[in-house]
Amino acid sequence: MLLSCRRIISPWLLGLLTLLSAGCGEDQLRRYDASVLALSDGQNETALADAKAVLGSGDGSLRAQASFVAGVAATRLDDPTAARRYLEMAIRSKNATLAGHALIQLGVLERAEGNRLAAARAFEDAASKLHGEESGRALLLAAEDFQSVGRQTQARQCLDRATTISGTTADKARLRLDSTGYAIQFGSFAQRSNAERHAAGVRAEVQRIGLGEVRIRLESGTWKVQAGAFPDRATAGRSLRRLGRGDALVVAIGG
Repeated sequence: MLLSCRRIISPWLLGLLTLLSAGCGEDQLRRYDASVLALSDGQNETALADAKAVLGSGDGSLRAQASFVAGVAATRLDDPTAARRYLEMAIRSKNATLAGHALIQLGVLERAEGNRLAAARAFEDAASKLHGEESGRALLLAAEDFQSVGRQTQARQCLDRATTISGTTADKARLRLDSTGYAIQFGSFAQRSNAERHAAGVRAEVQRIGLGEVRIRLESGTWKVQAGAFPDRATAGRSLRRLGRGDALVVAIGG
């Protein structure tokens, strides 16, 4: 999934050229342009050096833009400490779009470092600063990371927000909602045939209390017999108590 994050970020890099501020020194602008073009060409060491040179500029807007370039370059050069330092500077920018892009890059960095909860929060914050499909894609990434650390409720909240955004993002979010949250599980089996027999035995009871259809999912090498899709564990627990089966339990979908 990290690769898909990078595909989201790449179109933003050349767009930085349009964020230049009036009144900046010509040499500073030229150095900044060079840093963006070097980054786009994969010349990360050159991009970092040029961006760092611009950080001495007296213009706050240009410094913020250069700090974003430096943060991306440092991430690619496997220097997470420096990358975080530069990205935090960009996140404080008054330009919401730039701050949002920096938060996305921070999320990519945190995900690469295995800090999925920190990544989720960065992506979620980015969505609040961005608009349209960019905001929606950030919410989808946040939901994925929240789900990976068992924060099913927060994952669903991000997906709910994404469904309000027009375009393909909303469709993807609606599909993801069906596989995010909590379910009631009636058993886990090594053989699908055994799962199907068990599903047939609980189907009428499940339908009686309004849990919908029983489904069989292959997760972690075993066949799970489940029903319902709940936004949080407490809601699922209330339905489980209504069911009154001692052999059923609440589980995270996909967990």
